[in-house]
Amino acid sequence: MTPKKPPLTHFLCLPLNSQSAAPQWQASLKHFRANAESLPPPRAGASTAPSASSIPPTVRAVPDKAIRPLGTLHLTIGVMSLTKPEQVDAAIELLRSLEMGNLLAKANEQQESGRSAEVTAASTSSKDSASMPKHIDDGLSQSIRSSSPPPLTLSFTGLKSMQSPKSASLLYTPPTDTTGRLYPFCQALKDRFTQENLMLEEARPLKLHATILNTIYAGKCYPRKGLTPVNSGVDSGSREPGSGDEHGTEGPANREPEDEGHGTAEEDTAKSEGKRHVSVAKKKGKRRKESIRLDARELLSQYVDFAWALDVRVEKLAICEMGAKKTFDDGGKVIGEEYTEVASIALP
Repeated sequence: MTPKKPPLTHFLCLPLNSQSAAPQWQASLKHFRANAESLPPPRAGASTAPSASSIPPTVRAVPDKAIRPLGTLHLTIGVMSLTKPEQVDAAIELLRSLEMGNLLAKANEQQESGRSAEVTAASTSSKDSASMPKHIDDGLSQSIRSSSPPPLTLSFTGLKSMQSPKSASLLYTPPTDTTGRLYPFCQALKDRFTQENLMLEEARPLKLHATILNTIYAGKCYPRKGLTPVNSGVDSGSREPGSGDEHGTEGPANREPEDEGHGTAEEDTAKSEGKRHVSVAKKKGKRRKESIRLDARELLSQYVDFAWALDVRVEKLAICEMGAKKTFDDGGKVIGEEYTEVASIALP
């Protein structure tokens, strides 16, 4: 008998919705939302793209609810199953014991070591050491060598799909770190929490990304042209977070490599959700509604070089609860969503 998968309760992340970063993200998401409203249906003639007339006028090419709110933006480092209060306390204690400056400094050292290896390889492979590529030497900047590493600053440019672009459910923008510290830093954090049995182990490589659009939030529909069920088998590729929320509360069931082996724990829960809705299936004589997929090729081409946020300083590391909560204004109107932060620690 297959052991029951542990429920996912929390996740470790780098929040991206700080007060300093919010204006850039807000403007970019507003632009994206406005453009998505006017985006034409999938291109006619493609294998999965119908003609415009085959989609009712009321159906938007990009469902509004699929676009993620500002308050949910983050980079997931790993997911946790903390079902007992003492486990939560242990995770918080570990978080607060971390020396962020030391971890960033070590990431500096690791990056510098890797660049030094590049310099050595370039030097030994050349007949004349003076012909060493200048950009490699320039990469060893003073900021990397410094004993007091600079703040972790990221930029987010472009738009990519976790699945085949013509059958997509999750679109994201990848982080760029010119100092090369981000991945070594996050991997060290992931390893530390995993070693303390506070984070689920994963064989897949870490893939940091900020989710911009996820159709799991757009509800479900009856299968039809232009809106493809999650489990349809059409260029299924990788799958994304689920149970109605980017970080669902189910265990990482039915794990498979995603996005050519570079999927993340965030995608596991959506896959579990999708497994429960059999593609174009009839159960007890009734059709089942399915989570939708989009032909995102046109959208991806439009946003290939789009700058979502530039030179954003990462201000903290946080443990958050699974399941984004709605936020309200004084009049009770829903104004956004955000994850409940259990604990956090500031980055230098």
